[in-house]
Amino acid sequence: MKATIENLGPWERKIAVEIPADEVSETVERTYRELAKGVRVRGFRKGKVPRTVMTRMYGDQVRNEVIQALINRTYGETLRTHQLEPVSEPVIEPEKLAEGQPWRYTARLEVRPEVKVQKWEKLALAQTEAVVDDAAVKERLERLAGMHAQLVVEEGATRLARGHFAVIDYEGSVEGTPFEGGAGKEVTIEIGSGRFIPGFEDQLEGMAAGEAREVTVTFPEDYGKSELAGKPALFQVTLKEIKKKVVPAIDDEFAKDTGEFENLEALRAKVSEDIQRELDEESRRTLREQAKGQLVAENPVEAPPAMVEREFRSAVESTRQRLSTQGVDPERLGLTPEALEREWRPRAELDVKASLILDQIARDRGFEVTAEDIDAFLEPMAREAKQRVSTLRAAYEERGLLPVLERRIKDEKALDLVLEKATIQKEKSASDREK
Repeated sequence: MKATIENLGPWERKIAVEIPADEVSETVERTYRELAKGVRVRGFRKGKVPRTVMTRMYGDQVRNEVIQALINRTYGETLRTHQLEPVSEPVIEPEKLAEGQPWRYTARLEVRPEVKVQKWEKLALAQTEAVVDDAAVKERLERLAGMHAQLVVEEGATRLARGHFAVIDYEGSVEGTPFEGGAGKEVTIEIGSGRFIPGFEDQLEGMAAGEAREVTVTFPEDYGKSELAGKPALFQVTLKEIKKKVVPAIDDEFAKDTGEFENLEALRAKVSEDIQRELDEESRRTLREQAKGQLVAENPVEAPPAMVEREFRSAVESTRQRLSTQGVDPERLGLTPEALEREWRPRAELDVKASLILDQIARDRGFEVTAEDIDAFLEPMAREAKQRVSTLRAAYEERGLLPVLERRIKDEKALDLVLEKATIQKEKSASDREK
């Protein structure tokens, strides 16, 4: 086998491979022999079908199998011999296969570019030191109290208004015909929340318990069910009850009800501790992102398009899945395909460049990843998923993702080293400076 490598750019290569005629013929013969063992042709005993008959009946199939076998045998060997690290699938262009003749093919692919890290020590970074203030604790306690609020039935001649919770029965129809999902019994909706069809909640205002009313709305053009999108609908609504949210007083009794706290001061201390931990984690993330950005600025490197595309698609898909579990439509948050392309692709490119630089630092320093490193990295994820670390590690191994995980751990180790060698200026947050 002969192989030549053509450099088409910082990250693109073209491989040209020529396989000798004798190796081609040997592969063709072996493929026919294996095929003959399993085929049945009328008039011939199994395994005794003449080659001419086999060629006439299965020639195209054999040629395709031979081409694939020759590529499988030589492509990986060529990558290893020439120390190429592919980051994309190859685009292969095979020549026509002719028995008794050498056979050639070319492969274009993207590879990990050469990375020269010239400056990574003594980066000048700034880190914000945020301190929890009383206003943040107060806001968190109020939010916690809201989560423990109860809905209490309004008595008397109360009229439904914004902020109330309405318990309703409803039946909807489009053009006089009921539609799937258009009816409900004792459904609770918050008036003014905007969670129902636009205009529906507004038309319920002023109703009294026991009253019935017709509500006319139009489904949005982008409604999830295309058969209803843009169509007017009529709902027969009966208001069963009016409820109001009663938020508990934030006092010692509330503290005891929310957990193992003796009094409000103990709860306040725990809330303050939680907020401080969140602020510290956010400060840590921001510092690491700042370091990655500076590494990219100080050490120019080309980002292979395949790596950028993979990073971009991964970020988009993980975000869509996270929002989907929360019942949120990404496009309603402005995350349209155009917005994602405009805002997230540059971020993906920066992340790829930073990863290439950190990977090179890890290689230069000879970093290794141990089983203990993997377990420590997976432990927070296992705890959140309520799984054993060993179970999560086995899942990564089964899906062939351990090398990806090891690469990420090496990157984190390299970034830890960068921060260890950096000069970090501590700064107070804006709110702290004002005090």
